[in-house]
Amino acid sequence: MDKELVDRLVDEAKTLAAETESARETMMAASRRRQEAILGLKAAGLSVRAIATRLGSSPSVVQDALRTAIARHPATNRREERFPYELHVLLAAKLHQDPGHLLDLALENISRMRATPRAPIAERWLNRWEAILKLPVVEIEEAMLKDDDEGRDMRQISPFAGALDRNERMIAMKKAQLLAQG
Repeated sequence: MDKELVDRLVDEAKTLAAETESARETMMAASRRRQEAILGLKAAGLSVRAIATRLGSSPSVVQDALRTAIARHPATNRREERFPYELHVLLAAKLHQDPGHLLDLALENISRMRATPRAPIAERWLNRWEAILKLPVVEIEEAMLKDDDEGRDMRQISPFAGALDRNERMIAMKKAQLLAQG
């Protein structure tokens, strides 16, 4: 068999595999954002039936989306962890919509935060945020929403001040309250 043909087909297969994986990740991220939007609608006070009607969907599809979204959220009784997490869920969705603006805002905020003397641990978190903000959007989202000590610490010194409006912050608070109720 022609070595040149084999090499070309191997390259093509690798390229298509990478494109397929990228498309799969994009679809999964879109599905997660849709589920979070549905959870936001529920937190805003809409019933499952009302959400389904507005989305042109069935109540069972909405229930499934709610179950999936709720299961993905960390189980914590601590408001100081739950609320920042919900804020960052909304920030992650905004990041997908307009990454340039949000990343510029975060970098400006980090510069402003560095102007104030901070403890060495806070400086390390700011350095970590700068490194995270250089990653692809999907990886930034993963880092923002990590349910571990680092993720919780990073959300406490988030550089995204000013990125969410009052209504968005209110939705995050209502989601945190809804999830606290179990």
